[in-house]
Amino acid sequence: MEINVSIPILAAFLSAALTLMTGFGLGTILTPVFLIFYDVKIAILIVAVVHFANNLLKLSLFSRHVSVDLLKRFGLLTLAGAFIGAFFQGKMDSSIVKILLGASLIFLGLKETTGFGEKLRLPQKIDFIGGFLSGLLGGFVGNQGAIRSAYLLNYNIPKETFVATVAIIASVVDITRIPVYIYSNKDVLADNLILLLITTASAFAGTFAGKKFLKNISLKTFKIYVAATIIVIGILLTLRII
Repeated sequence: MEINVSIPILAAFLSAALTLMTGFGLGTILTPVFLIFYDVKIAILIVAVVHFANNLLKLSLFSRHVSVDLLKRFGLLTLAGAFIGAFFQGKMDSSIVKILLGASLIFLGLKETTGFGEKLRLPQKIDFIGGFLSGLLGGFVGNQGAIRSAYLLNYNIPKETFVATVAIIASVVDITRIPVYIYSNKDVLADNLILLLITTASAFAGTFAGKKFLKNISLKTFKIYVAATIIVIGILLTLRII
């Protein structure tokens, strides 16, 4: 197997395994890797489809843990906020928004890792505000996954419920964008179908590996891992690296 194929496939496995718990990061890791070896159209399309397929797999693995109540209170307004944020994205200075968002993520991540999060919990009656704002900011800068995960850490929910709820929200977001990509790049998809299938299979294998790891960690460790990843994303956004 040529190196320009093996590296992205390996990256798909590792990123899927590492990001199963965080609820975000697969696209953030895979996109720049694919851009090194492939044209931008190929990279964006393949990563988007792999991201969607992998979310469907996670949803099937954890479907019985989905919180319908949390989706009603949080998920729908997140999507609405994301569409509005994406619409106004071109009208604002994205660098300023990224810095503000990065600082917010650092604060939210530190809140959980220091234990302060147990003392400071947002009341559930304002879910509609948090859900909408997380989607709105995500629409502005494209990092909806990190914001969703940071917001869901506010709840003492089982780790499986966390993974399942994030997966179903992410899947709905993917459904809205992938048809546009495919329609605009039919030839790209047809010419790279084998690469797409192999990369998807590799990501699936990584997700199964991540599931085994998930079973062996405590809820406290899980939340610290997610929070630490959120802090890293926050720092990268503040420094405008991503």
